[in-house]
Amino acid sequence: MNFQELLVADYRAGRTYAVADGAVTPLGDAVLAEHAGVLTLPRRGEDGPARAFVDDRSGALVVCGPHGERRFPVAIPGEHLACDASGRYVVVTTGLGANAEAWSDVVTLVDLERGGSARFRSRVGEPGAMIVPDQAGGEPTVVLRHREPGALEALPLSRCLDVAPHVPRITGEAVREIADDGHGDVVDQRTGVAATATGEGLERFVVEGGVPRMLGTVAWPVPGRAYYLRLDPATGRAVGVVRGGPASPTRWTEWTNHLVDIDLSTGRTRRLELPRGLAFRFALGGTRAAVATIHPDGDELTVIERADPLMGAAHRIPLPAMSCPPSPGHLPWDPVGDAPAQRRAVAVDPTGTTVAVTRGGDGQLHLFHDGRLDTVTVPSPLDEGGHLHWHGGDVDTVGR
Repeated sequence: MNFQELLVADYRAGRTYAVADGAVTPLGDAVLAEHAGVLTLPRRGEDGPARAFVDDRSGALVVCGPHGERRFPVAIPGEHLACDASGRYVVVTTGLGANAEAWSDVVTLVDLERGGSARFRSRVGEPGAMIVPDQAGGEPTVVLRHREPGALEALPLSRCLDVAPHVPRITGEAVREIADDGHGDVVDQRTGVAATATGEGLERFVVEGGVPRMLGTVAWPVPGRAYYLRLDPATGRAVGVVRGGPASPTRWTEWTNHLVDIDLSTGRTRRLELPRGLAFRFALGGTRAAVATIHPDGDELTVIERADPLMGAAHRIPLPAMSCPPSPGHLPWDPVGDAPAQRRAVAVDPTGTTVAVTRGGDGQLHLFHDGRLDTVTVPSPLDEGGHLHWHGGDVDTVGR
C-alpha cells in the first residue's frame, strides 16, 4: 500500500477507496467503525508503516501494510482503538452500534506480532481507550476512560494479555477525580502525559506505579468545550475545536468555534477564532490544521498555520454547498427527509500542503492545494461525510 494515498471510507455504503493524483482506486468492502476511526501503526523493524481500523460488519481489526491485509477478530461495535508506542498491541473498546443505549462491556487487546487476541469485560458505557507508558519503568498500561461517573482505570497490559478465557470481568486501579462528561483523549508517548477533554477543560494525568495520577486541569481559554482531540506528536501538543454558544443542539447555526492548541506538559494555550456553525472534527498534517464549518450562509474550509506563534489562518476557502445539509432549527445529525444527516470529513497530507474535504451525500472529494480547489468524484455518495485518513510521519497512538 502506498501511504501517500488518501484513504476514503464510505462507511454507510461499506466501501473503501484510495485516492492518489486524482485517481480513485477501490480497495474493498468494509464498514469502517467511524467513531473509532483509523490508527497509524508505528514502523516495526524492517516492516513499513501500517494502518488499522475496525470493520463493524465482520467484527475484525483490519491491518493494512506493506505485506497486504491482515484481520484479527475483535468485539464490535467498535468505539475507540489505540496502540502502544511500539505498534505491537492494539486495544479496541465497544459502543452503541445500532442500539439506543450502551450494552457491551467487552474490550479486546490484539497482539499483532503473535497474531492473537484476548478479551475481557470492563464497564458498560463506551469507554475511551489509551495505552500509556508507566512513569515507573515504562510498562505499557491500558487506560480506559469512563463516563457517568467519570473515572480513569489503569490495567497493566501484561495482565490484559494473560486474561483467562471466556471473557471474564477484570478491574484495575482507578481515579475518579475527573468530570463525568469525558470525550476525546490524547497520549504523548515520549513523556507519558495523557489527557482527556471534559466540560472542566483538558484534564491531564500520568500512570505511576500502575495508578493514574492527575496533573491538573487546563481550563478551556474560551467559553465552551472540546469534544474531539488530536495530538501533534512532534511537539507534544493537544489540539481541539472548542464549541461554545447555545447549549441546545437545534441552535447549531449559532455555535461558536475556536481552534485551541495546548502544550500537554506546560498547559500553555493558544487559540484562533473560526466561523460559526457545525465543525465536525478536524485534521492535522505537517505544521497545519484544517477545519470545515457547516452553516446556512455558506460552508467554509479554514487552513491554519500552527508553526506561526500567533497560529494565524493561512487560508479561508468557500466550499460548494452540500445538496442536503443539516436543517437550521433541527438537530444537525438528524436525517433530512429520507437522506442521512450530511457533513464533511477533513484530512491533511503529511507535509501539510494538501487538504482534503468531503461533500457528504454528493460523492465528491475536494482537494485544496496551491490556492486551488479541485474536485474528485468517488463511486458512492459518502453519506454522513465518510471518513478520511492520510498517513503522517509522526504517529498518534489513538485512532482518529
